Amino acid sequence: MYRYLMIVLGLAAAAMLPVDAVAAGKQGDATPASCVTLSGQHKAARVGGEGMVIADGDKHLRLDFGGYCEAMMRNSNIVIATDGRENVVCTEGSVVTSRSGRCAVRGMRAIDEAEYKRLARRRN
Repeated sequence: MYRYLMIVLGLAAAAMLPVDAVAAGKQGDATPASCVTLSGQHKAARVGGEGMVIADGDKHLRLDFGGYCEAMMRNSNIVIATDGRENVVCTEGSVVTSRSGRCAVRGMRAIDEAEYKRLARRRN
C-alpha cells in the first residue's frame, strides 16, 4: 500500500511539473530586458549587413539583427530606439530605423574596446 501511494504521489508531482515550469517562464518573462542608454555622442559602425558595433564612452556593444538589415546599409543617418525612446538599446524590443526601413535588434552583447576597433575597421 505504501509503495502504491509513493508511485501515485510521484506521478502526481511529475504531472504538475510542466505547470510549474510554465508559471516560472511567465514570471521570468515579466522581468525587464537589460537596456543601455546611449549618449548623443556614441559612435556606431555596421558589421557586414547583419550587425552593428557601438562605442559610447567606456561602453562597447555589438548588435545583431539575425539577418540582412537593408535599412542600415543604405543610410548613414539611423536611429536606435526601444518603445519610442531614442538612444535606448535593449536585448529585446529595440529597432534600428532609417529612411529606407527598419530592422529589429535580435541580440545585444557587451564587447571590449579591442573587439569594437577590430570590427569597426573591418566593416563592409
